[in-house]
Amino acid sequence: IVSVLFCGMCQAHYTYNNLSDDSRVRTKSFFELLNFLAENFIFSYIGVSMFTFPKHHFDVAFICTSFIAVALGRAANIYPLSFLLNFGRKPKISRNYQHVLFFSGMRGAMAFALAIRNTMSKARQTFLTTTSLIVIGSVIFVGGSVTPLLTCFGIPVGVDEEPDHAEEPDHAALPGTPHRSEKSWLARIWGGFDTKYMKPLLTHSKPTLIDTLPPCCLPVARMLTTSEQLNQASCF
Repeated sequence: IVSVLFCGMCQAHYTYNNLSDDSRVRTKSFFELLNFLAENFIFSYIGVSMFTFPKHHFDVAFICTSFIAVALGRAANIYPLSFLLNFGRKPKISRNYQHVLFFSGMRGAMAFALAIRNTMSKARQTFLTTTSLIVIGSVIFVGGSVTPLLTCFGIPVGVDEEPDHAEEPDHAALPGTPHRSEKSWLARIWGGFDTKYMKPLLTHSKPTLIDTLPPCCLPVARMLTTSEQLNQASCF
């Protein structure tokens, strides 16, 4: 699970930038379709299994405790991490945003997939039943009340999405740009390293490694710089 997730993140961040404009549009549309189909399948499967699985085991005390534990775990994740992140970023993550992050946490496909893999014992059947109830309850209650909650907290609803990071200028992540203050210090450090070294190494973006690596590494930089990058540099 972790390796597939990490692979997808790297593919989106690096490989996507190596595609042509037409390929980017088609690739994005294709994966949006896969995402839509997978999402519909898993939630349909959850709903059907809740009423057709023959061995559900309802333990009211365990179910109530699980709902409380999920809420406490979500709170222990959101508020301390937001507090730490606010030390190094401007603007800060406001309390209203933190409340929405806490409230709108969807529990779904992964927990259900793990719970349904083995239902041989009564304890495992209890896990599946409880997980299904948490998923269905959070999707219906939380999913249905997110928009009113956003309106109540004064958070804009229905705004346009931000442009894809692949379509932004290559210098957007460099220190000193207008968007620099919107990221934490750790994100700014990684953004600078990524723009100067990782993207030139793995994509055709600028600046090239010839521009960013020290002079002593110039032979290696030339070897790792693609012809597309050199042609782009010569155009400017």
